[in-house]
Formats: sequence, C-alpha cells, structure tokens
Amino acid sequence: MKKIIIASLCILFSVGTFAQTTEKQELTPNKEYKVGGFGDNWFLSIGVGVQTYFSEYYTAGSVVDHFSPAIDLSIGKWLTPSMGVRGQLSGLNLRGYNMLNTPYVDASDMEDGAYKMNFKYFNLHADFLLNLHSQFARYNTKRCYELIPFVGMGWFGVLRDGGLADNEFAANAGIINQFRINDRLDFDVELKAIIARSAIDGNPAKRINVPASATIGLTYKIGSSKEFQACEYSQTPIVEKAEIVQNNAEKQAKIDHLNKSLAEQERLNNNANKALLKEKQKVNELQEEVDALKNQTVPKVSTKIAVKVYFEIGQAKLDKLNEANLEYFADLIKNSNNQYSITGYADSNTGSKRLNESLANKRAEYVYKQLTEKYGINKNLLSIKSDVVGGSTNPELVRMAEIK
Repeated sequence: MKKIIIASLCILFSVGTFAQTTEKQELTPNKEYKVGGFGDNWFLSIGVGVQTYFSEYYTAGSVVDHFSPAIDLSIGKWLTPSMGVRGQLSGLNLRGYNMLNTPYVDASDMEDGAYKMNFKYFNLHADFLLNLHSQFARYNTKRCYELIPFVGMGWFGVLRDGGLADNEFAANAGIINQFRINDRLDFDVELKAIIARSAIDGNPAKRINVPASATIGLTYKIGSSKEFQACEYSQTPIVEKAEIVQNNAEKQAKIDHLNKSLAEQERLNNNANKALLKEKQKVNELQEEVDALKNQTVPKVSTKIAVKVYFEIGQAKLDKLNEANLEYFADLIKNSNNQYSITGYADSNTGSKRLNESLANKRAEYVYKQLTEKYGINKNLLSIKSDVVGGSTNPELVRMAEIK
C-alpha cells in the first residue's frame, strides 16, 4: 500500500507541474486568465464534524451508536480558476454494529442480535476538484459562494493495538460548499463519502461499505498569488490573402472527409438496423417458447421428495435462486398428502452458540411461512425444527434449511 501513497502523490504533483506549462486558460468567450507559476494558488484546509458508517447492519442498535467525530486535513492547488487538485488525510474512529465476532467488536455488548463495533482508521487520498461556478459562469474573485464537487482515490487503513491491522484501496466523492470570508480565508461545509470493501471491519463477505462524513472548517490561501490574473493580448496580425486561401482549402478538405465518413457511418447504421431486426425476431420466437413452457402444468408427485435451500452467512431470507427452488418444490407437493419436516441449520464456525441457535430456528420458520402463506401448502403437512452443526469443512453447505 506504500506504492499507492507514492502513486497518489506523484499524480497530484505531475498534474500541478503540467498545468504550469499552460500560459492561459479560456473560461468564457470574452475573458482569459494566466495560470501562474508553481508557487501560486495553493491552499490549506482543516475541518471537523461527524461521521457515520453505512453497512449491512446500519439499522441495528441505537442511532447514536452509529455516529462519531471526524477531522479532515488538506493541502491543494488550483491549476485554473475551475480545476484543482488536493491531498487529504481524514479519519479518527468509526462506530456501528456487526453480527460477526470480529476483532473490532465488543463481544459482551449486543443490541438487536448484533455486536457493538468501534475501530480507528485513517484515509489518505488525492482528489480532483471542479469549481462549478467558475466553470459555467464568469470567474469572480468577489463571489460569496462556490459549489465544488470532487472525486478521488486513496488508501484506507484500519488501526489496532498501535499498528496497521488492515488496509484497502478506496474511492472518495463529495461536495464542498465554500463561503468567502476575505481574500485569504474561506468557510467550508464539506460532505464526503468513502467507498471501500466490507473487509475493513473484519467482515469476510464481498460487500461494499460507505463511511460518510459532514464537516465544517476553514481554507487559507497561500502562495505568491492567491487569485488568477487576466491576460493582456496584442491585436491579431494581418494575414496574407494567400494564407487565407490555403486555410480555406484545408478546411474544405476536412469537410469533404467528414462528409465521406458520415456516408460510411450511415451505411454501417443501416446494416446494424437490419441485424437488430433479425435479433428481435429471434427474441420473439424465444419468448413464444418460454410462454409455452410456462403454460405447461407441473406434474403431480406421488412419491415423497426432499429439497435443500441455502442462505447467505448471517441471513434468514433466501436469495432469488433459492427462492425459485422453493417455489418449484411447493408446486410439486401442493396436491400431495405426504408429511414433511423442515429443519433449519446454522454452522458453529461463526458467531456465538445462542446467535446460531436463533438463526437456525429463523431459517426454518422462514421456509415454513413461505410454503404455507405464499405458496398455499397445508400447514398440517409441515413441521419445523432447527440444529447447529459444527466441524464442517464447507460451512456454506450447512447454512441451509432441509425439507424432507
């Protein structure tokens, strides 16, 4: 991850250096500005506020336990009146809940079936800034309010026992509401979201979690020039008639080339439309076959059958694939007089015994409720029970409900 930090700082520096080679930046048809030297238009920012941690367990526990203080430290440079770059270090700690017993939870403190979680972190990232007011309206050094969205990438690190416990590559995006105080000082209201894998809180599931923050702070402009300066231009020199004729000929050649390309593109579009029509006909034929299959009646089953449906870790509801398997099973046994037992399972490799017993029972009750209420199976034909299984080399095969 050290390479990520070095690469981010190199990008920030190279963009700033490249911008210095540009002598002017056209913003509106009648106004241009000098970009300036490397030491011009730098700024320092600091902000404090609150942050929260959006994860799959965000609805668990008290609302207060999902919020914690936040701090931002930034340094950046405006390359033009509308575009800039910055590096920012943000962090402190994140609070929330987790159903898994990870290193960042308090195993003795639970609410709503989830553990309280608290971990320290830092987020070092480089951002691209776009001043919408300067981009789409006239640049004005006296404007009282500026709207500045930003995007960036960086390094998200989790701290534990005085060292780095985990780290991830993270994306950053947000909006800065900037209010002018004087020529050097601005007041900022910044809203920011970080997009990172759920592994940052010890959860092995492949999900995306979003730490988000709202901070207020100050920006101080530093450098030899704190604003951009207007350019002064001499009058356009007189062009010889021969040069005008040559330029017109070159333009006409470009127009002819574009017309030829347009004709070729129209031919390709016509061919594509014909191919699309054929594909639509194939789709219609396939749809007719699908409709015919849907109208076929499900054969009645006289012999007793069994089925297993599987759940995600920590979940008591089926995904679409396993729900479809359950629906097909219900159609097969709907007119049967056989007795069936529903057993919910949970593996003991993750979570506490009490939590797993509850989860196994919820899975069995969920399948029972779906069969009786959604698919119309006779309640007298079904019974439920639950079990917690340990020592399995494939715990995902134990997270199931079996009907037999």
